Amino acid sequence: MTTPQTSGMTRGGRGRGGRLPRRRLTVADVTRVTPRLVRVRAEGDLTGWTADGPGAHLKVFVPTSDGGTAMRTYTVREFAPDRGELTLEFGIHADGPATRWASAGAPGDPLEISGQARGGFFPRGDTSRILLIGDHCALPAMSSILESLPAGIRAEAVVEVVALDDRIDVSGPAQPDVTWTTESGRPGEQLLTAVRSMPYPQEPTEVWVGCEAGVMREIRRHLLAQGARTARSASSPSAVTLHTRAYWKLDTANHSDHDTGEDD
Repeated sequence: MTTPQTSGMTRGGRGRGGRLPRRRLTVADVTRVTPRLVRVRAEGDLTGWTADGPGAHLKVFVPTSDGGTAMRTYTVREFAPDRGELTLEFGIHADGPATRWASAGAPGDPLEISGQARGGFFPRGDTSRILLIGDHCALPAMSSILESLPAGIRAEAVVEVVALDDRIDVSGPAQPDVTWTTESGRPGEQLLTAVRSMPYPQEPTEVWVGCEAGVMREIRRHLLAQGARTARSASSPSAVTLHTRAYWKLDTANHSDHDTGEDD
């Protein structure tokens, strides 16, 4: 169970524990992109606020029906500091306080965000291929990363969604090739099946995985057993470099955003 967070913003300098203070924003518009994806564009004073590259994540604080505040982790979908705009996308895959807030959201609604966004994805300079593997909850991060990749990189993605009407258009200079699959069995099972059937890359490749915690670990173990190396340990230019993150955990509310499977 998620413990309600206090809604007061720490002002001036850093907040508790040395963290940067929260920013208070206001919803400008809400768009239902697909049946299970809601886009919220918010406005406010974002002077000095930072987003650490495509796929970076931040803490979002939204009001709850009992007068408290719920904290969840989401991806920066778009950031326009010159206009003071931040866009977030909410995957409506479970009934939680943040998804309820986004589903019922309207212009003028308040929210708060953490003082910065971290954990963005930056490919190595020698990488010739990027392979993204993720589920519906990771789709905003995957879209942001794919759109940012330069022409000349071979960009591919395998995405598991609840239903085919959750597909979106993903484009960018790299002209990414996206394969869509739908849930069958436990969430993430189709991603695991796809990875196990893939030939092991023979070129410098970075593999980014974002999905349910248990499935992420199974994909991670499979690729490490074939010779992939984590981003921390890969040193050879020919290495297949693995980046993993759990975006949620089955039967667990507000799973840690620090879960990369390295404790497995």
